[in-house]
Amino acid sequence: MFLVPRAVRAVVRPLSNLIRGMVCRSVIHPLASIGPRVHIGRGCTVGRCRLDTMNGHGEIHIGAGTTVYNAVEVFVHGGTVRIGRNCLITRASAIITGGHVFRRPDRLIQEQGQTARDVRIGDDCWIGYRAIILGGVTVGDGAVVGAGAVLTRDVPAYAVVAGVPARLIGRRGAAPASP
Repeated sequence: MFLVPRAVRAVVRPLSNLIRGMVCRSVIHPLASIGPRVHIGRGCTVGRCRLDTMNGHGEIHIGAGTTVYNAVEVFVHGGTVRIGRNCLITRASAIITGGHVFRRPDRLIQEQGQTARDVRIGDDCWIGYRAIILGGVTVGDGAVVGAGAVLTRDVPAYAVVAGVPARLIGRRGAAPASP
Protein backbone atom coordinates (compact mmCIF):
# COMPACT_ATOMS: atom_id res chain seq x y z
CA MET A 1 0.00 0.00 0.00
CA PHE A 2 1.31 3.43 -0.93
CA LEU A 3 1.12 5.95 1.91
CA VAL A 4 0.79 9.61 1.06
CA PRO A 5 3.07 11.80 3.19
CA ARG A 6 1.33 14.03 5.73
CA ALA A 7 2.67 17.18 4.05
CA VAL A 8 1.06 16.19 0.74
CA ARG A 9 -2.28 15.37 2.43
CA ALA A 10 -2.17 18.74 4.20
CA VAL A 11 -2.20 20.47 0.81
CA VAL A 12 -4.35 18.08 -1.23
CA ARG A 13 -7.35 17.71 1.13
CA PRO A 14 -8.08 21.46 1.50
CA LEU A 15 -7.68 21.98 -2.24
CA SER A 16 -9.91 19.00 -3.02
CA ASN A 17 -12.59 20.23 -0.57
CA LEU A 18 -12.43 23.74 -2.02
CA ILE A 19 -12.98 22.40 -5.54
CA ARG A 20 -15.75 20.03 -4.40
CA GLY A 21 -17.45 22.92 -2.61
CA MET A 22 -17.27 25.14 -5.68
CA VAL A 23 -18.69 22.41 -7.92
CA CYS A 24 -21.67 21.68 -5.66
CA ARG A 25 -22.01 25.32 -4.49
CA SER A 26 -21.60 24.34 -0.87
CA VAL A 27 -19.30 25.30 1.99
CA ILE A 28 -16.95 22.45 2.95
CA HIS A 29 -14.41 22.68 5.77
CA PRO A 30 -10.88 22.44 4.37
CA LEU A 31 -10.02 19.55 6.70
CA ALA A 32 -13.21 17.51 6.26
CA SER A 33 -12.39 13.90 5.39
CA ILE A 34 -14.57 12.99 2.41
CA GLY A 35 -14.20 9.62 0.74
CA PRO A 36 -15.05 8.56 -2.81
CA ARG A 37 -18.73 8.19 -3.84
CA VAL A 38 -19.92 11.00 -1.57
CA HIS A 39 -22.48 13.24 -3.27
CA ILE A 40 -23.15 16.65 -1.71
CA GLY A 41 -26.15 18.72 -2.77
CA ARG A 42 -26.26 22.45 -3.40
CA GLY A 43 -26.14 24.90 -0.55
CA CYS A 44 -24.85 22.44 2.04
CA THR A 45 -22.51 23.25 4.90
CA VAL A 46 -20.08 20.46 5.78
CA GLY A 47 -17.90 20.93 8.86
CA ARG A 48 -14.75 19.13 9.86
CA CYS A 49 -16.28 15.67 9.77
CA ARG A 50 -15.58 12.23 8.36
CA LEU A 51 -17.70 10.90 5.49
CA ASP A 52 -16.12 7.49 4.96
CA THR A 53 -17.27 5.06 2.26
CA MET A 54 -14.48 2.56 3.01
CA ASN A 55 -12.65 3.27 -0.24
CA GLY A 56 -15.83 3.40 -2.30
CA HIS A 57 -17.50 0.24 -0.93
CA GLY A 58 -20.52 2.34 0.00
CA GLU A 59 -22.20 5.56 -1.05
CA ILE A 60 -23.34 8.74 0.74
CA HIS A 61 -25.92 11.21 -0.64
CA ILE A 62 -26.48 14.52 1.17
CA GLY A 63 -29.49 16.57 0.08
CA ALA A 64 -29.46 20.28 -0.74
CA GLY A 65 -29.36 22.74 2.14
CA THR A 66 -28.24 20.18 4.73
CA THR A 67 -25.73 21.04 7.45
CA VAL A 68 -23.29 18.43 8.73
CA TYR A 69 -21.50 19.84 11.77
CA ASN A 70 -17.96 19.20 13.03
CA ALA A 71 -16.99 15.79 14.41
CA VAL A 72 -19.84 13.94 12.66
CA GLU A 73 -18.78 10.48 11.47
CA VAL A 74 -20.55 8.55 8.74
CA PHE A 75 -19.16 5.05 8.12
CA VAL A 76 -20.61 3.19 5.16
CA HIS A 77 -19.38 -0.41 5.13
CA GLY A 78 -21.41 -1.15 2.01
CA GLY A 79 -24.83 0.04 1.02
CA THR A 80 -25.98 3.64 1.03
CA VAL A 81 -26.65 6.49 3.42
CA ARG A 82 -29.21 9.00 2.09
CA ILE A 83 -29.62 12.23 4.03
CA GLY A 84 -32.52 14.40 2.88
CA ARG A 85 -32.78 18.11 2.17
CA ASN A 86 -32.46 20.83 4.82
CA CYS A 87 -31.38 18.51 7.64
CA LEU A 88 -29.23 19.33 10.65
CA ILE A 89 -26.76 16.61 11.60
CA THR A 90 -25.40 17.93 14.89
CA ARG A 91 -21.86 17.72 16.24
CA ALA A 92 -20.37 14.33 17.12
CA SER A 93 -23.29 12.30 15.70
CA ALA A 94 -22.57 9.01 13.97
CA ILE A 95 -24.21 6.99 11.21
CA ILE A 96 -22.93 3.43 10.84
CA THR A 97 -24.29 1.06 8.18
CA GLY A 98 -22.27 -2.03 9.01
CA GLY A 99 -21.37 -4.43 11.73
CA HIS A 100 -19.78 -7.77 12.35
CA VAL A 101 -21.43 -11.19 12.37
CA PHE A 102 -20.84 -12.79 15.77
CA ARG A 103 -23.33 -15.65 16.13
CA ARG A 104 -20.81 -18.53 16.19
CA PRO A 105 -18.79 -18.64 19.40
CA ASP A 106 -16.54 -21.35 17.96
CA ARG A 107 -15.08 -18.92 15.40
CA LEU A 108 -13.34 -15.58 15.75
CA ILE A 109 -15.64 -12.63 15.15
CA GLN A 110 -13.31 -11.21 12.51
CA GLU A 111 -13.64 -14.47 10.53
CA GLN A 112 -17.46 -14.44 10.46
CA GLY A 113 -17.93 -11.63 7.99
CA GLN A 114 -19.71 -8.30 8.07
CA THR A 115 -23.19 -6.96 7.49
CA ALA A 116 -24.25 -3.74 5.79
CA ARG A 117 -27.70 -2.14 5.76
CA ASP A 118 -28.79 1.16 4.24
CA VAL A 119 -29.73 4.24 6.29
CA ARG A 120 -32.24 6.85 5.11
CA ILE A 121 -32.85 10.19 6.77
CA GLY A 122 -35.81 12.17 5.40
CA ASP A 123 -36.05 15.90 4.68
CA ASP A 124 -36.05 18.55 7.45
CA CYS A 125 -34.70 16.26 10.20
CA TRP A 126 -32.62 17.24 13.21
CA ILE A 127 -30.16 14.68 14.54
CA GLY A 128 -29.05 15.75 18.03
CA TYR A 129 -25.64 15.89 19.65
CA ARG A 130 -23.87 12.51 19.83
CA ALA A 131 -26.85 10.59 18.45
CA ILE A 132 -26.04 7.27 16.76
CA ILE A 133 -27.99 5.85 13.83
CA LEU A 134 -27.36 2.19 13.05
CA GLY A 135 -27.78 0.31 9.77
CA GLY A 136 -31.26 -0.50 8.50
CA VAL A 137 -32.89 2.56 10.09
CA THR A 138 -35.16 5.01 8.26
CA VAL A 139 -35.83 8.41 9.86
CA GLY A 140 -39.04 9.95 8.53
CA ASP A 141 -39.38 13.50 7.23
CA GLY A 142 -39.35 16.20 9.90
CA ALA A 143 -38.24 13.89 12.72
CA VAL A 144 -36.13 15.02 15.68
CA VAL A 145 -33.59 12.68 17.29
CA GLY A 146 -32.57 13.70 20.82
CA ALA A 147 -29.00 14.12 22.00
CA GLY A 148 -27.27 10.84 22.76
CA ALA A 149 -30.06 8.69 21.32
CA VAL A 150 -29.24 5.35 19.72
CA LEU A 151 -31.53 4.51 16.80
CA THR A 152 -32.01 0.81 16.18
CA ARG A 153 -35.53 1.05 14.66
CA ASP A 154 -37.33 3.25 12.15
CA VAL A 155 -38.59 6.67 13.25
CA PRO A 156 -41.96 7.90 11.91
CA ALA A 157 -42.31 11.27 10.19
CA TYR A 158 -42.47 14.27 12.58
CA ALA A 159 -41.70 12.07 15.60
CA VAL A 160 -39.45 13.17 18.44
CA VAL A 161 -37.34 10.31 19.80
CA ALA A 162 -34.74 10.06 22.58
CA GLY A 163 -33.01 7.51 24.77
CA VAL A 164 -31.00 4.32 24.50
CA PRO A 165 -32.47 2.63 22.60
CA ALA A 166 -34.46 5.53 21.18
CA ARG A 167 -38.18 5.62 21.87
CA LEU A 168 -40.98 7.97 20.89
CA ILE A 169 -41.37 10.86 23.35
CA GLY A 170 -43.53 13.20 21.27
CA ARG A 171 -44.52 14.55 17.89
CA ARG A 172 -43.68 17.83 16.23
CA GLY A 173 -46.69 20.10 16.13
CA ALA A 174 -48.48 18.35 19.00
CA ALA A 175 -49.65 20.47 21.92
CA PRO A 176 -47.26 20.28 24.89
CA ALA A 177 -48.47 18.28 27.88
CA SER A 178 -49.94 20.47 30.65
CA PRO A 179 -48.44 20.19 34.17
